[in-house]
Amino acid sequence: MKIESLVDIATRYIEELIITGKLNPGEQIKEDIIAGQLDISRPPVREALNSLEGEGLVTRRPRKGAFVSEMTEKDIWEIYTLKAELYAMATDWAIDRITQEQIDELNSLVVLMGINSRPAQDVILNYQKHHRAFHTRIMEIAGNHRLVKFASSLHKQIRRYSFKTLGYEDHLNRSNQYHRQIAVHIAQKDKENAGKLMKEHVLDAMNFLLKTPGIFV
Repeated sequence: MKIESLVDIATRYIEELIITGKLNPGEQIKEDIIAGQLDISRPPVREALNSLEGEGLVTRRPRKGAFVSEMTEKDIWEIYTLKAELYAMATDWAIDRITQEQIDELNSLVVLMGINSRPAQDVILNYQKHHRAFHTRIMEIAGNHRLVKFASSLHKQIRRYSFKTLGYEDHLNRSNQYHRQIAVHIAQKDKENAGKLMKEHVLDAMNFLLKTPGIFV
């Protein structure tokens, strides 16, 4: 079992602040405040910010410090359309290799994504956790490790916006239903419909984000 380092703890903490909107796009992230909140020294926080900069969540400005990255509608379009293609590609490859045990594993993740209450913060974070595990597992089964790494970076860049959209119950339920249907088609080795639904699911999330007033800020 991996033991989290102070850098890991700081990275996860800052990332969650960004995802849940406690740190907003363009807002400065102050090392001393984060260090005080975690009761640690500043160097691990600095390393965490370097890591998050590499993931596209943080932007450093010379002589000014670290800030939460800001995104344009074009950035959102680029990330979501890339995700849609990569996820569909991974699904196609995974169906060629998947075993019954792995199908059962995906089905178990879909069950864990089930919604039993209104979308409060803990419900959304839990949903995102299993949602990410579902897509990551498909990419792992596909057998392309670079794809896993690249898609993970894209996912992290828009996870804060995913958190906002999943706060809408209708969108959360629709997302859940998409994954149930995708799992069914994967189990049936139905490449055409599994890939089609995978793309549709990702692009539906993008369109909901861009068309719903007050989400994309």
